[in-house]
Amino acid sequence: MYIASSRTADERDLAILRRAVSGDSYSEISRDYGKGVSFSRVLVARIRDADLRESGEAASVVLAGYPKARLHG
Repeated sequence: MYIASSRTADERDLAILRRAVSGDSYSEISRDYGKGVSFSRVLVARIRDADLRESGEAASVVLAGYPKARLHG
């Protein structure tokens, strides 16, 4: 059961990341998943930070695949 729930969470996280990269606001994404307003922003930051640590790529290359920092949303 743990593997299935982990896979479901991974797929949800990737869907959130795709929406953020596409320009959807973090607050809208979080609301659509029934989460607090900062949920998706924090999630994307955690994924980005893990990618920076683990990818072996230059930071500029990794960061090019993530949404630019936004002050609101």
